[in-house]
Amino acid sequence: MKLDDSRQSAFLIQDMFPITDEYIEREYTIAGNHLMLTSEHTAKEIEQKAKKVMGMLKRGVKFMSTQPNVIGILEKLKKSK
Repeated sequence: MKLDDSRQSAFLIQDMFPITDEYIEREYTIAGNHLMLTSEHTAKEIEQKAKKVMGMLKRGVKFMSTQPNVIGILEKLKKSK
């Protein structure tokens, strides 16, 4: 996937898991520069792929043997709100 600066980048969507604002310590940076997605198209593409992966996780698909219980984490976070 190409980012706004025309660099090829990979997003490991299958490695995602849910968090809440309280677990975000600071903005993500690379070499001191903030990483931002300003392309609406790129953001939508990532969101679509994330929804697809979440659907697979809900159906019990495992991408690796050490994968955390993403659905269990999501349910616990929803309950603690």
